Amino acid sequence: MSLSRRLFLGCACASVAGSPIGARASSAVPPTTLAPDQALARLMEGNRRFTADSPHAAPSQTEKRILLGEGQAPFATVLTCADSRTPPNTLFDEGLGEIFVMRVAGNTLSPAILGSIEYSSMALGVPIVMVLGHERCGAVAAAVEVVERQALLPGALMAMVEPILPAALEARQSNPGDLVEATVRVHALRTARQLREVPSVLSARLATGALRVVAARYDLDDGKVALLDG
Repeated sequence: MSLSRRLFLGCACASVAGSPIGARASSAVPPTTLAPDQALARLMEGNRRFTADSPHAAPSQTEKRILLGEGQAPFATVLTCADSRTPPNTLFDEGLGEIFVMRVAGNTLSPAILGSIEYSSMALGVPIVMVLGHERCGAVAAAVEVVERQALLPGALMAMVEPILPAALEARQSNPGDLVEATVRVHALRTARQLREVPSVLSARLATGALRVVAARYDLDDGKVALLDG
């Protein structure tokens, strides 16, 4: 067996038998006890507070920061766009340590993003994963330009939008009035479906109902997050 293979197996065993999952027991921050539906309801209630401009009273950030130095226990994982207008902790009116966040232009999946989601589920026990697209997404608009006009994007931008192209092609089949908006929705749904259906570390918890994956869309104009699937 190669050295790299032995190292990989050793790390995998450690992650299951002790670190990081085993380290949970000694963490000063207990894991969430929320079921998937409860965690989703908490996200949506936080968004209602955000849109009503009535944020909940936050605890002392100094005390929270010190506590989180000993561990983390987020109740939700959100994959969303890198767009500066879509920060999940703000949109869902949550503070430090409450949401495990991945942000990348176009909320696309990559091995690093998938691994991060798997870590949040396996090691931190997060019960809900939300794939959050948003209105007038620039990365989606660029993908639509590639599909509709064979645009050539400079630098790494073509590679960035490549995972969105299948969604744009699928959305175009229904001849929507706004292809960018249709692609935003289809892309979020496709990404959530991929997380649910493609075998991964997530599969076991999805099968038992301990984990739920949903797709949603954020409206830049009214601030509301709307679920796109169950």
